[in-house]
Amino acid sequence: MSPEIVLAIMNIVLAGMFGAVIGSFTNVCIYRIPEHRTVVKGHSMCMTCGHELGALDLVPIFSWLCLGGKCRYCKTPISSRYIKIESLTALMYILMAATHLSMFLDPMDMTKNIFPFIELCALFIMINVIIVEMMIMHDTGSSMYVLTVALLIDFAVQLCARVLTVVNSDASKELGSKITGWGIEILAGAAIAFGAVVIAVLLSNKPKELKSYLHDSKGKALRTSDLFAIALGGVIGIIPAAVASVVYLIARIAIGNGKNVKYLGNILAAGAAVGYFGYAAILLIK
Repeated sequence: MSPEIVLAIMNIVLAGMFGAVIGSFTNVCIYRIPEHRTVVKGHSMCMTCGHELGALDLVPIFSWLCLGGKCRYCKTPISSRYIKIESLTALMYILMAATHLSMFLDPMDMTKNIFPFIELCALFIMINVIIVEMMIMHDTGSSMYVLTVALLIDFAVQLCARVLTVVNSDASKELGSKITGWGIEILAGAAIAFGAVVIAVLLSNKPKELKSYLHDSKGKALRTSDLFAIALGGVIGIIPAAVASVVYLIARIAIGNGKNVKYLGNILAAGAAVGYFGYAAILLIK
């Protein structure tokens, strides 16, 4: 087995382990952000007996499995959501690592690869922002504007790292054309998502209901999910945005403005994941 393959396997495994750890923190964000609690302070505790959890209780995935899905102290069943989120994040990180191996930091040439590595880290963060948004919307029936802003800030970091990668390479003379290409891709992806949102709104609301959709507080979940869909379309690229937008359009029309709106975040995230990783895998094979 060549050293390159060994290094690739190690990077993929480490990415999965790191994803599980970050998935544990993602669970904290999902529960605390809607309650306007800090996510950087305070110990984790059992939701039933209030006992502060120790280090052995907080090992991602394995603690839940070893404890049989129950609290060590009061034996109350622990929601399987914890292990599902941790496993999902680990899987997403593995897929990201497998389709972006060239972005991993090469210890033999840190100067050349540091900016691609920063971009990869920003991509990892983007995954968690989407998962948090997806689950908060599912739990509360409403989305949060702050997560849309977080997604855009994270993407801005990716773009900066991308620009610095080109500047730091031999292809710096092509920077202008590359920036133009990235700009077109961002605008096209956002335009595709925007078109899907407009069509969905028009088809799921009667003309006299459009005013209430834009102003009624009950429509907040839909409006913010639509905003997040447009931002996500600009972030993930043209083809992935097209896939995600079609999935979101069908779901928005099928769900309408009823109580099942809480599933929109899950559906949007699933569509984005299929489009993004599917397209990345095709490029990898080529």
